[in-house]
Amino acid sequence: MGEVGKDEVQLDVTETSIVAQRFDARGQEAPQDSGWGEWINRLNLALRWGRWTAGLRLDSAEYWRRPIDNPDYASLPASQQTQVAQDNESRYKNSIYPAKLWVTYAAPGLEVTAGDAYVQFGRGLTLSMRKIDELGIDTTVRGVKVEIDEDPFALTFVAGFGNPSRVDEASGRALFPTSNLLPGDRSAPTFGSDRLVGIDLQAGRGLPVTLSTHAVRFTRCAPYRYDQNGNIVTDPVSDPANVTFGTCNGADTDRWLASLNNVPPTLRANDITMAGESLEIPTLAGHGKLYLEAAVQQRSSDVPVQTPPPDGNALYGALSFDAGPTSWTLEVKSNRNFYTVPASVAPNAGEFAVVAYSFVPPAETFNMIDTEGTGNFNACVNGGRLRGDLNVSGDLLVYGQGIYAYTKSEQPNGLCDAYGNTVGATSPASVHDIVYDGIAGLEWSFDSQLSHVFAWTGARDDTRQDGALSYREQHVEYSIAKYLGGPWSLEVQGRHRRREEAQFNLDANYNPQWWFEGENYVAVRMAPKWVFTQGFEYTTQAGQPLLYFNGAALYKFTSDSNVRLFVGQQRGAFRCASGVCRYFPPFDGVRAELTLRF
Repeated sequence: MGEVGKDEVQLDVTETSIVAQRFDARGQEAPQDSGWGEWINRLNLALRWGRWTAGLRLDSAEYWRRPIDNPDYASLPASQQTQVAQDNESRYKNSIYPAKLWVTYAAPGLEVTAGDAYVQFGRGLTLSMRKIDELGIDTTVRGVKVEIDEDPFALTFVAGFGNPSRVDEASGRALFPTSNLLPGDRSAPTFGSDRLVGIDLQAGRGLPVTLSTHAVRFTRCAPYRYDQNGNIVTDPVSDPANVTFGTCNGADTDRWLASLNNVPPTLRANDITMAGESLEIPTLAGHGKLYLEAAVQQRSSDVPVQTPPPDGNALYGALSFDAGPTSWTLEVKSNRNFYTVPASVAPNAGEFAVVAYSFVPPAETFNMIDTEGTGNFNACVNGGRLRGDLNVSGDLLVYGQGIYAYTKSEQPNGLCDAYGNTVGATSPASVHDIVYDGIAGLEWSFDSQLSHVFAWTGARDDTRQDGALSYREQHVEYSIAKYLGGPWSLEVQGRHRRREEAQFNLDANYNPQWWFEGENYVAVRMAPKWVFTQGFEYTTQAGQPLLYFNGAALYKFTSDSNVRLFVGQQRGAFRCASGVCRYFPPFDGVRAELTLRF
């Protein structure tokens, strides 16, 4: 853009625009998940000048043909009409708002950010506010972040409010107060006022051993003030401070927290204090590295919660080393009454229940963490993961991985104290699960690294200690690319699973049955401009359509700008990334996405 005061001024712009129209429900799909259209727009601006950077992400959403406005709404049974109307309270809200806003000053050894910032202490046991694009999760702390680096010491200080993205593209759910009220209903908030202050101290950076100390305190407050009739006050003219920042008034906070789910125990806690210590040896004789982290948690609540003791603790370790053509990774964990800190999301916004301000390293396979998202698998658990890789040649890698976990908290009524003792269960064996998980695979490259075959297979068994089924699975996955000459290549990706889970896919006698599900996608790529994809998905789970077909085309204007058109169907499923899982509803419709960077 030019220069100001001998420093170049640079403006980076990224525009992402998504337009989608869903078709009407088929099979057993819920009417509130079908038939609606949306336009989601995200405008990212970053202005850089010398040591300064100012940024803004402006998010907007526009909806049409909402299920409650669908001509078929009047023909639905009364119970479904009620469900659609209630669901509409926190979905399909037209909006435009500054999702992220920040100013950063960066100099050698110092970086100060006012506004939104990502932050993680250690491996995330005490604090982890991050972005997971695959799941549509983008959580920052809105406040101030200060980083000071002066080897061998470093300090990070952060204070502010939890700020997750407010709109979920997949479901149309939003973290805004309900507004289209039903007769007799009162406006209700969907997201609280979560405050935090934290500090991370490191010593030994650049030396053989690095020690870090982390401490974070989370405080939950009400997002709005309540009047004497129990109605929330959302008028920024009459009550600007409380509407903007929320209120920590005791009565208002208790009323808000009492409206949240009772689990996990950290959700209704007024105050949560986390502290941790980590040790890192970045090199072990040039052939490996070691990381250890311990953390403690203390919770307090003024409203009823499940009854685990208020204190918890966690241990995590990771050792990696290589020997000749082999490399090894050992990951272990031991948690006792230790829960992640979820965002204070109301029950009517369940799609955001996965948003959290801390993270428990799972020592799990990436796609089978806490299978159907119960959220407490890692609260009371001992386990480990061992992976070995063998470089057979420069073009061929084979590997295997095994996992063992003994969890006392996967079952809904499974609780333990800070020493790992089961509490509140008359039969401990009914709330203890033993988990075995293993995979084996290969990575083979050929055609001068222009083609490859990545394939792996595995199985998982999760059985309660009393012998009852929790979960079982076998799966195979693959990613194959074959260079065809010139700009052309052919790619195939797929995943196929055989599954059995308690309370799912029940027969006439309410016994769980095995079912199959999976997908296969074939793509033809003409580098560097075009990608054409055809896919099919399937599931034999009872009550779901059997087959799903789709097609897509991607055109790249430049290396950073593209447009993608998708037409067809995708099944509803849990999807996992970076140790977090969430449910995506089925999609049946047309979706176009435009990304421009300049």
